[in-house]
Amino acid sequence: MSWLNARPGTRVIVVGVIAALLAPALGRAGIVTDYAALILGTGVALAAAGLSLNLLMGYAGQISLGQASLLGVGAFASGLLTPATKLGLPFLVAIPAAALAGAAAAFLVGLPALRLRGLYLAVVTIAFAFTMTESLLKTQSIGGGSAGINLPRPQVNDFIFTRNADYLGVLLALLAFIWWFDTNVTRTTLGRAFRAIKSDEAVAASFGVNVTAYKLGAFALSGAIAGIAGLMSGHLVQTVNSDSFPYDRSLLLVVVVVVGGLGSRVGVLAAAAFYALYPVLMPHLFGDRILGYDVVIGAALLIVTMARNPSGLAGAIRQQLAERRERAVPTVAPTGGVMAMPKLPSLPRPTALPERPTADGIVLSARDIRVRFGGLVAVDDASIDVTRGRIVGLIGPNGAGKTTLFNAISGRHKPDSGRVELLGVDVSSRSAAQRAAAGLGRTFQNIGLVRDLSVNENFLLAQHTVAGYDPVSALTYFRHAGRGETELRERAAQAIAALGFERYTDTPVANLSIGQQRIVELGAVLLTAPEVVLLDEPAAGMAPAAAENLAERLVDLRNELGRTVLLIEHNIPLVLATCDELYVMAAGRVIAHGTPDEVIQDDLVLEAYLGGAVL
Repeated sequence: MSWLNARPGTRVIVVGVIAALLAPALGRAGIVTDYAALILGTGVALAAAGLSLNLLMGYAGQISLGQASLLGVGAFASGLLTPATKLGLPFLVAIPAAALAGAAAAFLVGLPALRLRGLYLAVVTIAFAFTMTESLLKTQSIGGGSAGINLPRPQVNDFIFTRNADYLGVLLALLAFIWWFDTNVTRTTLGRAFRAIKSDEAVAASFGVNVTAYKLGAFALSGAIAGIAGLMSGHLVQTVNSDSFPYDRSLLLVVVVVVGGLGSRVGVLAAAAFYALYPVLMPHLFGDRILGYDVVIGAALLIVTMARNPSGLAGAIRQQLAERRERAVPTVAPTGGVMAMPKLPSLPRPTALPERPTADGIVLSARDIRVRFGGLVAVDDASIDVTRGRIVGLIGPNGAGKTTLFNAISGRHKPDSGRVELLGVDVSSRSAAQRAAAGLGRTFQNIGLVRDLSVNENFLLAQHTVAGYDPVSALTYFRHAGRGETELRERAAQAIAALGFERYTDTPVANLSIGQQRIVELGAVLLTAPEVVLLDEPAAGMAPAAAENLAERLVDLRNELGRTVLLIEHNIPLVLATCDELYVMAAGRVIAHGTPDEVIQDDLVLEAYLGGAVL
C-alpha cells in the first residue's frame, strides 16, 4: 500500500509515531532546546484543546464558552491519580481517566442544550466555567487549595520524561491519537449526524438521527478530548491550580476554532500554532519595543482575518478551490433550460437493514389526529389511511393543516391526541428518528437536505439507519465500521450514477438549482429504504415542464420501485395525473375522501378549495 493510498487513520498513526520518536532525538541533538520544546508543547496542547471545541462547535454547532474548565477537569483528574502522594497510578491509566472525567462533566453541561440554544446555552457554559474555577477546583480535596497540585512527568521503568523534548514526543503521540479519533468521527455516521444537527435538526431526524442522543454525544466526545488536552497541558507545566484554566483561555479556544475555520482540523492546528508561537516570536523578531503592542496587533490580525474570511482560514481555502473547480468544469444548462427529472434509482436492500413487519392493505394509518398551537387548533381530529402500492394525495388550501398533519405522522410534532400506525405497528410514542428507521421517509417544503454538505455526503447521511455499525465502532473504525462505510459509499455512488449527477458528486447542495435539489432530496429519501414515502410539495419551485416530468417519476416510484406514497401538492394537474385517491383538508379537518374524479365534484371541496369552479 502506497503512502497516498493509505487510509487516513493509517497515515495519522504513522505521522504520530515518527513525530513522537523524532522530538526526543532532536532534543538530544541540541536542535530543539528545552525552552523551544516547552513552547512547542504548549502549542500541541492548545491544538488538542482546539480540536475538542471544534468537534462541538464546528461539527455539531453547539456553543461552549467554558471549554477551558473541561481542560481543568482532565488535569485535576490526572493530578488526583498520578502523584506519589496521591494514588501513584501510571500515566497511561490517567489518560482514560481524564477523558472519562471530561466526558462526564461535558455531558452534564450538555443536558441544557436539549432545550437551550444560542445565547442561552452560551450563558450556561459560562456559568459552568465560573462554578468550576471559583468553587470546585479551589477546594482542598480536588484542587489542593491555593497551592494547587503537582502533576509528575510520565515514567517508564526507571526513565522519567523530565526533559521537555522527551515529553514533547508524548504530547505529539497524544495529538496524533486525538487526530485519528477525530478523523474516525468525521468519516462515519457520527460526524454526518453532527453536521446534520448543526444544519437542521428536523432534517437530521428525518434521516433517522436521534438528535437528543447525538447532541449529548457531541458534548461527551468533546469533553473527553478536552480532558486529555488538560492532562497534556498539566503534565507539561507540572503544577496546576484553579487559576491555571481561566475564562479567557476558553475565549482563546473559540478564537482558535473560528479563525482556523469551523469544522477544519488543519485550520485549527494552524491557528493553534500561530497563537502559541505568536507571543514568543513577536518580541524575538521586533525586540522589546513590541511589548505591550503584541496583543493589539494580534487582535487587529484577528479582525482583518474574520472581516475578509468569515469562514476562517480553511473556509477561504475551500472557497478558492471551489472556484477553481467551477472554472475548470463550466456549468452546462439543461436542454430547454429545464432540469428533467431522471429515472429514480432502484437500489439493493441494505444488508444491515433489519426485517420490518409485513402489512398488506393499509400500511400507514393516522386516526383522530389533533394538534394545537396554543389556542389554535391546526389539525382537528383528522384521519387518513394509506394503502400499500398506492399514491394518496392530501390537498387543501394554504393553512388547511396539511403539513402539520404530515409532521404529526412523521413524528416531528407530538399531537395532543390521536394514533399513528406504520406497517400495522403503533408508532405514536416513537420519535421522528425511530419512525424513519421503521420505514417512514419524507421530504420537506423547503427541501430536507444539509445544504453545506455535498450530494455524496447527503446520500451517505440518508443511510444513517442502515449503516450496520454502532457509534463505538465508528470511533475506532474497526473492520465492522469499515465494511459498513464501504457499502454505504457504494449505494451512494449507484444512486448518483442513476440520477446522472456524477459531475455534482462533491458539489455542496446549496450550489445546485431548486430543481436539482428536489432530485437529490428524492434520491436521499430512497436511500433510507422507506416503505412509505411522504412527499411535501415536491413540485414547489419547478417549472411546469419539470413538474410534468415529475409526475412520470412519481408513477415510476409506485409502479417500478413498489413504494407507497402520501403526497401533499398544490399542483392540481400533477395530483390528478398521479394519485389513486385523495384526501381534502380545510381548517384542520378532512372534508372529503375518494377518487380524484369523486373529490373534484364534491360541493364542500369546490367551496373550500376550488373556489366553486369545476376543473
